[in-house]
Amino acid sequence: MPRVAFFVSDPSRGQPANDNHLRLPQAFVAAGWSVSRIDHESLAMDSRRVVARDLAGSAVAVADFDLYFVLGFGSQATFLDRMQLLRSLDQDRFVNAVDALVYQHGKVSLFLAAHEIPQPETHVSNNPDALAAIVAGGGDWIAKPTAASFGRDVFRLRQGDTNRRAILEHLTRDNRYALLQAYIDPGGEGEKRTLVAADKIIGTYGKRPVDHRGNINAGAEAFHTTLSRDETATVERLMGRLDGLGVRFASIDLVGSQALEINVANPGWLATYDQVTGVDLTPKVVDALVRRFQLRE
Repeated sequence: MPRVAFFVSDPSRGQPANDNHLRLPQAFVAAGWSVSRIDHESLAMDSRRVVARDLAGSAVAVADFDLYFVLGFGSQATFLDRMQLLRSLDQDRFVNAVDALVYQHGKVSLFLAAHEIPQPETHVSNNPDALAAIVAGGGDWIAKPTAASFGRDVFRLRQGDTNRRAILEHLTRDNRYALLQAYIDPGGEGEKRTLVAADKIIGTYGKRPVDHRGNINAGAEAFHTTLSRDETATVERLMGRLDGLGVRFASIDLVGSQALEINVANPGWLATYDQVTGVDLTPKVVDALVRRFQLRE
């Protein structure tokens, strides 16, 4: 029986952002896999072996698994140390490789790595003067952290806004980097979020924002929709790049045919789609991943 290890945050430390830590393991069990859920923070090295403990407290030899599925980043303070430990394992067994988790999460990597994908104009800096000068030059902009989630600290800025400097100083406090992205009005179609797994489009739902943020956590309304031909072309072109970057499970946000960002950490797509449509597409994800990794073997 093949074995898959899920690296998750221990629920006793706080409420998970979504139910992927339950939904995905259950689907793998139904597909005939043995499943272990491993606490992110239990990873360690013992005599050149990577070891850990599962959520039941049992010791686990991490190298013994056929597939690794990292859900979320765990504690920011320990992230890089844990990624170094996981990087020592066979990266061809990772749903999303360690390099993808380190380098492809956030709003910057997509713009730099995929020049041929239609995307809104984007700037990144930790200099509030440089960002303020761009806004002062005209246009409609979204300012936000480069790798935040849930619609936190997302602002819409225009030339005449008297508080634009204060907002940009807030985003770049302590020398942090901020992203400035041209705002695209989603109109009646709304934003669209598509889940992809192993070069397969799993499904799409739409998001109607209540303000400039398309995040469900910020009050956006989710609804069932499909991709147009141009939108499908953008997603397919992105999928052609993602596997080579070590990304085999991600959500892609679009406005029209333009890609806004990808989420490789732990996209909470499956539960939202289930709520909107009454259809659980988790088995479809597992089938796509199993086919991809079994073909590799």
